[in-house]
Amino acid sequence: MKKRPHRLSWITQLKYRWLLRRAVWTKPAIGLVTAPEPWTIGDFERGQQLVSGKVLITGHMMDVGENSIWSQSPQSELFATELQGFGWLDDLAALGDQAAKYKAQSWVLDWISGFGMGKGPGWSADLTGRRLIRWINHSSFLLNRLSKARQGEVCHSMAIQTLLLAKSWRQLQPGRARFEALCALVGAAQSLIGMGSLMAPALSALALECKTQIDVDGGITSRNPEELLKIFGLLTWVKHTLGQSNTPIPEVLATTITTIAPVLRSLRHGDGTLARFHGGGQGSEHMLDQALAVSGVRPSIPQDGAMGFWRLNAGATSLIVDAAPPPLGLSKFEGHASTCAFELSVGRNRVIVNCGSGLSFGEDWHLAGRSTASHAALGIDGQSSARFGPAKKGKGRMLKDAPTIVMAQKIRAVDGVRLQVNHNGYQNSHGLVHARTLDLPVDSKGLVGEDVLYAPDTQDVQRFEAIQAKSPETFRYTARFHLHPDVEASLESDGASVSLTLINGDVWVFRHQGFSQLSLEESVYFEDFRLYPRSTAQIVLTGEIKEITTRVRWSLAKASENPQKAA
Repeated sequence: MKKRPHRLSWITQLKYRWLLRRAVWTKPAIGLVTAPEPWTIGDFERGQQLVSGKVLITGHMMDVGENSIWSQSPQSELFATELQGFGWLDDLAALGDQAAKYKAQSWVLDWISGFGMGKGPGWSADLTGRRLIRWINHSSFLLNRLSKARQGEVCHSMAIQTLLLAKSWRQLQPGRARFEALCALVGAAQSLIGMGSLMAPALSALALECKTQIDVDGGITSRNPEELLKIFGLLTWVKHTLGQSNTPIPEVLATTITTIAPVLRSLRHGDGTLARFHGGGQGSEHMLDQALAVSGVRPSIPQDGAMGFWRLNAGATSLIVDAAPPPLGLSKFEGHASTCAFELSVGRNRVIVNCGSGLSFGEDWHLAGRSTASHAALGIDGQSSARFGPAKKGKGRMLKDAPTIVMAQKIRAVDGVRLQVNHNGYQNSHGLVHARTLDLPVDSKGLVGEDVLYAPDTQDVQRFEAIQAKSPETFRYTARFHLHPDVEASLESDGASVSLTLINGDVWVFRHQGFSQLSLEESVYFEDFRLYPRSTAQIVLTGEIKEITTRVRWSLAKASENPQKAA
């Protein structure tokens, strides 16, 4: 999950440099009391890539060869932000050999030399916290066999970053950024010599953040599953570090962890990754498994309406449906027009997906990824169910005219489960409400869907007719079903169905009622740590909206099973 860089004003930069110098003048004690187990998990192959001098972040590749990672100017603000957050340190630690350790140590020391007194873009409190967590997590790896003087440089930098963070975290907007800063303060107070006095105020502030930013059902206002995972991971890391030293765990912290865990379990696909909604990626299944294990919260029945998402389960088949209005507040700038969209997985195979967040690939891709057309949803005349306002400097474009009424109902029967969802996102613009019904049979070998567009009352009928009379063309609907890149799709010769072959060899067939025009078109799948969006396909149903009620029926059924797997 990528966030827009948090820019510091030049006045704030000067203030932070002054605070860092004051921290140096206080001559803080340096050294580690203890090194907690790493919370963040890296990637072995990306570690190898870094050792070879290739840095791939946010859709850009920087080849530094044998030089420092700081030897070149970053290609974008987002790239610079990710460098300064030191997420790449996780990957070098995951590789863990001598070459990786040398790179990690030299690049950290180079950062201290070039940026360590407040220079560069990496001094917002959230980035300071993110960096500090990485350094503390990987301190054993970083300090191994360094000279005493070099170890002192690293520990001294951690100490003054901690003292700055204690004064700067309040500048952050509530949300993940504050959680990162406060959890870093707790970790530093626990791990660094002379920082113990920061523990009580940091824990008190963290408890308040839990009370105000995590609702009673374990959700967050952004409705971003990956962001919730990041916060959950931070909180479980704090719980674990406190437990290692027998420090009492605040009741609010423990309660928050307990309420978040079932929400995340409800938003998981069969392969352990998260549904990709509202700017979030799939997250790391390993990180989620680790955080859930540390939390100590036992598995429970998946929640209905978890953070506005509803889940259908039968056998190995799972659907996760966005059944709530898009997020409000500052999250309007990152939220997606995805109401009634769904993702579907069968076992460890993800089948129908959303395109994801395109922020890593630039503003145009970012905006495209937020539109209804980039989701497994239905749109009218190319419009999204929530429209986008004008761009605001440093924030992007916020959602406006979003659905205000979204209703969902789940019905269980002997032969399966049904979910009915509707929203009024097209009521003002077209006089129509969109209702989607999803039926998942108990044998888990099929999904039957129906999308209905209708005018709910006389006033809406009049609006529909008046708008249509002024339009030179008949309204058209488009229902899209984006496929995961691992799914092979082919349009059958009859033009009435699409055959889908999953990576495990199983074959599923998509069909429709016959009143729509069926096509198989190109699509994209946004994924971190790639230079370009991945190519994939989408099933598209289009047709005319001539009446005040239009029905679009479709189905997805298992046609055959991989014989080797079945055997």
